[in-house]
Amino acid sequence: MKTFDYYPKSVLKGNITEIVAGIALIVVPIVYPFGLRIGSTRILGPTPTAVILIIAGLYLLYLAYSHVREAKMMSAKSCQITVDDTKVTYPKIRKGNVEMITFNRADVSETNYTNDDGILTVKLKNGDEIFFELENFGSIELLREFDNLLRGE
Repeated sequence: MKTFDYYPKSVLKGNITEIVAGIALIVVPIVYPFGLRIGSTRILGPTPTAVILIIAGLYLLYLAYSHVREAKMMSAKSCQITVDDTKVTYPKIRKGNVEMITFNRADVSETNYTNDDGILTVKLKNGDEIFFELENFGSIELLREFDNLLRGE
C-alpha cells in the first residue's frame, strides 16, 4: 500500500494570475475608459466596453475564489490518495464536501500526462475520466510514481 498527499501546499500560488488579471479587468476600464475601433469605425463605446471587461474580471475573481475555497477544504482534510494492490482511493470535492472515491486498478485503460496543463488524466474502461493535478502532488516525481503504480510498472 502506498499513500500520496493530495492537497495544494500553497493556496494562492496557482491562482495569483487569475486574481491579478481579474482585478486589472475591473480597474483599467474604470480608471481609463476606452472604446473599440476598427480604423475610424467605432465598434463599441467606452461604457459597453467597460461593462464587458468588468463582467469578465468578476468572473475571473469568482473562479479564483472557488479554486482557493476547494484548496482550503482539501488542505483542511489533509487529503491522501491510497494505492492498494487492487484499488485506488482518492479525494474529490462534491457539493462542498470532500468525498473519498474508489476505483479498481484493473479498470485503468490509459493514463496521459500533459506538461502544459500539469494534469494527469486517467481513463477507465467504463469511459470515465479522472483528473489529478500536479500542484496537489507537490512534485512531478510523486505524480510519475503514482502514474507508474496505476499502470502496474
